[in-house]
Amino acid sequence: MIFRTYIQLSALAVAGLVTGGVFAQEAAGDVALVNALQGEVSYQSKDGPARKAQPYMRLRHGDKVVLASAASKIRISYTTASRQESWVGPGSFVATSTGGELLKGSKPEVVQLPAAVPQKLARISELMNTSRVGGLVVRSAKVETAASKDEVADAVAAYESMRAAAAPDDVTPELFLYSVFQEHGMADDLKMVARNMLARQPNNPDIQQLAKAALGTR
Repeated sequence: MIFRTYIQLSALAVAGLVTGGVFAQEAAGDVALVNALQGEVSYQSKDGPARKAQPYMRLRHGDKVVLASAASKIRISYTTASRQESWVGPGSFVATSTGGELLKGSKPEVVQLPAAVPQKLARISELMNTSRVGGLVVRSAKVETAASKDEVADAVAAYESMRAAAAPDDVTPELFLYSVFQEHGMADDLKMVARNMLARQPNNPDIQQLAKAALGTR
């Protein structure tokens, strides 16, 4: 299959979420997924206390994010906009449905994502939690139709575009394709994406768990 072949080739090109619950939230109000964290980063909802940010958690509209020092970094992909932002501290911003609003510090580095990406990335937090508590359930393979073939082909094209622009250790493109293949019941392709993620982030416990769940499917 062309999709499987592409993932194999991509994996060969590689050189060399938090443990504990980040429970799925209702879709209403969720605007972004945290892709990567470094250093001291906290977030605060409008009516809640400040909390430590966690990898692969969701941010809601109006959440304030604070990066404590120059060593603090966060990368988020918006599930309500075709946009990925990389912020470096010290500074703060508010997550909104259209992107981060700067409060203090430097503006983020922004990458535009393909239009198909936000909806699929919105599922990643749920898939992370599922893999932690009971293993991943891969849906039965969909009967291939012209529409489903086009959807997967478009997803692979979007993945290729994202992969070309992403850092080698950024697995956002793989997480997107993981969501697509899981939804379509493409177990073999899902396993290849999982291996690719592990090659890019071999020491990330969240990626290890998500990959393990996929590799254990039949």
